[in-house]
Amino acid sequence: MTFVYFIVMVGVLVLVHELGHFVWAKAFGVRVLKLSLGFGPRVAGFQRGGTEYVISAIPLGGYVRMLGENPRDRVRPEELKSSFSGQSLFRRIVIVVGGPVMNLVFPIVLYFLVFLGDTKLSPATIGVVFPGRPSAGKLQPGDQVVSVDGEPIETFYELTRYVEQSAGEPLKLSVMRDGKTREEVLTPVAATKELPLERTQRVGRVGIMPHHPVAVIGVTSDTSPAAAARMRTFDVVVAAAGTPIRRYIDLERVLRGNRGSMVPITYLRPVPVSGALGGLVELDVYEPRLAVLTPEVGEASGTERAGIELADLYVSHVTSGSPEHRAGLLPGDRLLTLEGHPIELFATFLEDLRSGRGMQHELTFRRNGEILHTRFSLAHMSGMTDYGQPYDRYVVGMRNWVPARTDPPVDNPSPIMYAAREAFSATSDMAELTLYSIVRLLQGRLSVKSIGGPLTIFEVAGTAAREGALNYLTLMAFISINLGLINLLPIPLLDGGHMMFVLYEAVVRRPISTRMREYAHIAGLLVLVAIMILAFKNDLERQWPRILDQITSQ
Repeated sequence: MTFVYFIVMVGVLVLVHELGHFVWAKAFGVRVLKLSLGFGPRVAGFQRGGTEYVISAIPLGGYVRMLGENPRDRVRPEELKSSFSGQSLFRRIVIVVGGPVMNLVFPIVLYFLVFLGDTKLSPATIGVVFPGRPSAGKLQPGDQVVSVDGEPIETFYELTRYVEQSAGEPLKLSVMRDGKTREEVLTPVAATKELPLERTQRVGRVGIMPHHPVAVIGVTSDTSPAAAARMRTFDVVVAAAGTPIRRYIDLERVLRGNRGSMVPITYLRPVPVSGALGGLVELDVYEPRLAVLTPEVGEASGTERAGIELADLYVSHVTSGSPEHRAGLLPGDRLLTLEGHPIELFATFLEDLRSGRGMQHELTFRRNGEILHTRFSLAHMSGMTDYGQPYDRYVVGMRNWVPARTDPPVDNPSPIMYAAREAFSATSDMAELTLYSIVRLLQGRLSVKSIGGPLTIFEVAGTAAREGALNYLTLMAFISINLGLINLLPIPLLDGGHMMFVLYEAVVRRPISTRMREYAHIAGLLVLVAIMILAFKNDLERQWPRILDQITSQ
């Protein structure tokens, strides 16, 4: 089936490309002698309207042969108007670039079909508010944004679009909170969004996310009501006072009005399974438990009086041998300060660590009621991926554990406009990524090992198809964009090379000589053969370890 997926993908993309040349040639009255899918011996075909339509044996390309396209073609005077050479320079350029342009337009259709499947989107409900950002103190988890600058919105996607496009410009938000509508004015700050291949994008940010933390608790003290109820850090509360708890804010709401009354709690406790699957994986089994929690009396929030907080700042795992492990950090430690500044959110804590790169950090944490201090620097990793992409990063050797969830999705209010907008955006992003890849290759900042050939396409086509039709269409769109842009390169035998000859004729007012064209074609053929050899070499180097594994396992 992988072979079938590969043939279908290559066949469709070649057909789209050649139809670009074919349709424009026909539109300008140029006689098309042959339209071939594939190269080599003819497998099947038919003749119609003076054109031979052929499927050939080698399905790795195709071609459109037009009257007068080859300088050595003999064109009778009466056939000049229907020949390629008899067309104006503008028409010849349009015919030549018609193929690559079709490969760049076709992905818009593919992406449109992909995004048309997004019939449900996350609602415009706030899940997390980042401290120190424009939203801090103005928005709260659970708030629902109903309009921006007077324009009604229903989804977080719409809210994100407004924010990203409004860096430095105030936005007036109408927010629903506890059944009441309030107005808040936020000014998104300009942020730099990191993109692949050392690219960046300037976007607006206000510091919100749609994901709600699940009610994974941290027990703040050994003498707290939660500890007295025998609850532990990383217990997951699923019900309180008979009310289902899906998010941590649900637990906060249940305990908010409590003034010392007993609250029955249902929770799950993760229990590690030692040696799971022969020690191949780390596995926890959830044990259901019951507790009776009695918050203290006072003016603080219900969770504070119960000795409970979100487990976001509790370390759940420390990588053995990491700088953090050597610095003495252990699972269950509660992070307090970094460089003397309070840590309020694990996500911003990670940002601060990584922004410091190799600097030494001073960390304060709490363990069993004792305040401890330590120093460490992040582990540094650099090298090259299997696809020749260099990486240089600093690795955090600890993590927390607070799963997140979004509120139930809502209907996409404008699926057609959404799909069209995202299709154009995705096509533009992929085209930019491909262009930057070519530039980085020429600059020597991207390894030639990143070049893949038919074997790579064969493998990823099968993988994408098995993962679903949407992944298959997405991959087809990506390869189509690559095919279109690569064909525009000024290499003889490619469409870009043909366009270069036409532009030469436009400048010097005469066609390039037949001998020079032939020399250029030989040079272009050598370049393309060298690229193909390199691509096959990279494919084999990537596939050989897998082949060896399959042989040794049999």
